[in-house]
Amino acid sequence: VVSTQSTGALMEKFRPLLTPELVGKTGMVFAVDFGEPGKWTFDLKEKGTISDAADAADADVTFQMSEETFMKIIRGELQSAAAFMSGQMKIQGNMMEAMKLEGLFKKMRTKL
Repeated sequence: VVSTQSTGALMEKFRPLLTPELVGKTGMVFAVDFGEPGKWTFDLKEKGTISDAADAADADVTFQMSEETFMKIIRGELQSAAAFMSGQMKIQGNMMEAMKLEGLFKKMRTKL
């Protein structure tokens, strides 16, 4: 299980992936909501930032899951579609936009 502090350190590792090219290609804001440990918002619409601030941009898509499920997806131990179908992950917002993020999740694996 991942603690909030180590989740923050992990999110820092992902920042270099948020290139202007990725922002231009993705054009959306998504959030990963871990419940009690907090919510992280990835602005891939304009800024190319990751924030855990309450006033972060409104997300086009929000993934709700445990930190453990997120880590399994990032490590490649669990496909995001399987997590969704099994109820380990919930998605709020545009499902088609959510599917665009599978490639980013795979790139995140390189930063572990």
